[in-house]
This record gives sequence, C-alpha cells and structure tokens, in this order.
Amino acid sequence: MLREFSNIGHAAGGRRFAGFPDVSGVTRHALEPRDAIRLDLRAGDLVSVETGGPDAAVAVMVFAPDGAEAPFRLGLENTGSLESENFHSAGFACWLAANGSEPTNSRACARVACADGTVALKTSEDCAAWFVNTARSHDLVGGGATGAVTVSRQRADGGCGWLPEPLGVVREEFTVRRGTAVAYEVALGECVQIIDVEGQQCSDFQACRFDSLDSGAPLFVDSTATRSMVRRAYPGPGLFDKFFDGNLRPIMRVMQDTCGRHDTFGLACTSRGYADRGFPGHLNCSDNISDALSVYGVARRPAWPAINFFWNTWLDENHQILTEESHSRPGDYVVLKAESPLVCVSTACPDDIDPINGWNPTDIHVRIYRSDSGIRRAVGYREKEDSHLQVSQESAFHDRTRDLTNHFAPARDLWVPVSYPAVGAIGEYWACRSAVTLQDMSGLRKFDIIGPDAERLLQTALTRNIAKLPVWRGVYALICDETGSIIDDGTLFRMAPHLFRWCCGT
Repeated sequence: MLREFSNIGHAAGGRRFAGFPDVSGVTRHALEPRDAIRLDLRAGDLVSVETGGPDAAVAVMVFAPDGAEAPFRLGLENTGSLESENFHSAGFACWLAANGSEPTNSRACARVACADGTVALKTSEDCAAWFVNTARSHDLVGGGATGAVTVSRQRADGGCGWLPEPLGVVREEFTVRRGTAVAYEVALGECVQIIDVEGQQCSDFQACRFDSLDSGAPLFVDSTATRSMVRRAYPGPGLFDKFFDGNLRPIMRVMQDTCGRHDTFGLACTSRGYADRGFPGHLNCSDNISDALSVYGVARRPAWPAINFFWNTWLDENHQILTEESHSRPGDYVVLKAESPLVCVSTACPDDIDPINGWNPTDIHVRIYRSDSGIRRAVGYREKEDSHLQVSQESAFHDRTRDLTNHFAPARDLWVPVSYPAVGAIGEYWACRSAVTLQDMSGLRKFDIIGPDAERLLQTALTRNIAKLPVWRGVYALICDETGSIIDDGTLFRMAPHLFRWCCGT
C-alpha cells in the first residue's frame, strides 16, 4: 500500500512559497575559482553555464563512456589545454584512474566564453563532462575577474539523477518528489532501499509497528531507546546497527550504507524552525510526515523525531550540533530490513535555506525488496571524499570465520573478524604471545616496484627516507596527498638495490 502527500511549492493557507525551485529535474552547482565538477549527462540533457562577468571563461572536458575524449557530444571543440596545477584536480585525477585513463599534468579542453553571462549547451550522446572555473583567487582582488560560476543541468525527460542496479527482487518502487512525503507498508523480512537520486539530498525516515496502530499509542523508532540499547547514549554521526521502539523491541536492522554520514538524533525539520529563521509557512518534513501518516489514524505532531538519512551533522567541542553539505553522491543509498510488519514514511527534505541539501532540494527514490532477496550486509568505502566508491565484500575465508564469530567490522572494503568469543580478546592476546594466531589478512595488497628509478619513485611517494633503507630490511611508511592527508599506510621491504615490495591496504 502506498500513500503520497504533496504540497510542494505551497505553504500553509495555500500561499505560494516563492523561494522553492519551480523546474523539476534541474540541478545547479556553484563553482568558486579553481573548482571543478563532473556531470554525468544523457542524450538530450541541457546544460547552462552562467558567470558574473564578461571576461570569464570556463574549461570543459568531455568524455565518452569508454573514457575517450568527446567534446563534440556537447557541441564543443577542444581548442586549448588545462594544466592540473591550475585547478583543484584531485577529484578529476581519481575519476580518470577509476575509469582506466592515465592522469596527466595537461589535458585538452574546450573553452566556453560567456560574453553575455550565459551559455547553453545540449548533449547529443551520453557523456561525462567536467566543468572547471579557471579564475584564480588572486584575480578577484580589486574586482579584476569573475567570481563564482554556476553550472545548471536539466534532464531531457524531466527526471533526475542516477539509480543503482537493484540488489534483489523488487516488490515495489516509487519516487518521493522533492518537498513531499510517502507512507508505505513493509512486511516482516522485507528490505527498504532509500536512494539519494541526485546526491546531497536528505530524507527523513520513520517506521511504526503495524500491530500498534490500533492501540492508541503507536510504537515508532525511538532514538533514545535505540541509543540505550546499542550502548551509544552520547549521540554521534552515522547509523546504528539496529533501531528500536519505545518498548525496546527492534524495528529495523541496517543492512547496507554507502554514505556513512547521517543524523540519528535530530528532529525532522519543522514549521517553527523555518519561522524562527524568517521563513514562516515554509514546507517542512514534520508536517509532510503527519499528512502521510494521517490515513493510518496517526495523530499529527508539530515535530517528528526521525532518522535523517544523508544529513551531515556532528557535535563540536561545546556539544553544539553543527551541519554542513551532505557527503552523499548520486545513487548513494541505505538499506534497512524490517524486524516486524511496519508502516514507514520517507521524505525528500524541502530545506533550501541551509547547505544540507546542497541548497537545491531534489528527489528520493525508494525500493522495497522481497524477503527472499538475500541482500547481504555491506558498507561503502572511499579512500578520500572524491574517490571511487567501493562496497565491502566478504573474503575467501568468510565461510569458515563466520562459524566462529558474528563480530565483524569493515576494514576498508573487506569484512574481517574483530574477535572470537570462544577465547575472547585476552585469550587471543596470550595465544599471540605464547602460541600461534591465524588472521584474515585478505585486505592487504602487495606491489613490487622494480627498476633503476624505483627508489626515486618511492622517495617521492612515501614519508620515509628510502635511501637509508638497506637490502633485506623493512620500514613502516605512509602515502599522503599534497595536503598531508593520509591515503594509505603499509610496510616497505627492500629485496635488492632496485627491487622493493610494498605491502599496504587498498
């Protein structure tokens, strides 16, 4: 059963809220000087580039699905080149590597001049386009050059975003349009997949036990009970393993999460919250949740507690709740498994006055999977924020180790045992000291670096002085990016003057 309630674009009393976007399927991205963004485009999509001054130029690099340069797919021609040092190119380099292309210091590009402030482009074939604001920060001093560049995309079919492949047998699926809420029923053992279609879009979620609806006191996900049951009384970002109702019974279990940044202790946005900030009558998730659940006889609430998927929040040193733009990408999702028959509600948050939705509310997509779909537990892992997503896998030894323990944790992109209850952590420690232990190290990788420039390469890549490493000795070291952030750590062995073995994570 599906219930959808949409008052999108209308405030209380039927008044139009002028600040909410009118065009469905349009996403806008502001690029500061040296910023870059990738848009995955389909045939017929429209792209507009808008700048604040007549002297601005935006570099565009267009690639076909096979990685070949294809500026003609956007009606452009490569007439120049773009040096990697002239923009924030780390994300671009990671994307090239993930798609089988060799990163280089210079790349052919098209130049889009915005003489009248706006240029419109139309996609002839599927492609990935990188847009770079080539203005330099010091050019802005004294008003010499343009500032931010806005890149907008409108889907040809009026839809938006990208949906991942189904994880199993889909019983039902639907889209929660921006600024709306949908109530739906989930049977015992079925899984719900909540997908961020465009990226950076929050979705409030609540679930109620079906058998409690007629009791006069329906049982919903209770954040305080959940924190107590999972022994996490102090709130923090992310998701818990299970969520419980007020009677301390489990309602849903988290099966998969590709984002890792969510809010589990705040309220869904409220009418009062917007009014206090000068936006009376603004659409809000609490009212949308009340509207969606009203057909089940659930009483209205001015403020609904909820799990807010993809909302990037944290606590500072003064215990204040802070928020910033979401970490979720197009197609990121969360999968939950029902521990009893439920009535659920999902929203597509209408907040466009905070950065939580990237200033541009978009859609949420929901899939309900049959209980026999066999969806495994997994989490998403990125080495860096702009790296390619990897979903955790089971190692070749998992069929044996799962008979010995159910305490697993993700180590980068692989599930590994944390402890074995038969002996406990102390027993494992003494076995390591006095006998022997067996560990699943499938997550480690080994690379041989061979040749006369091997030492020079490693001296550049690692944080240790490799010239001091003698043959048949090893050293622990780090790989860092240009900002000093750690990419990976590992152990380097020198097997011969020009032969090294690097043992690392991913």
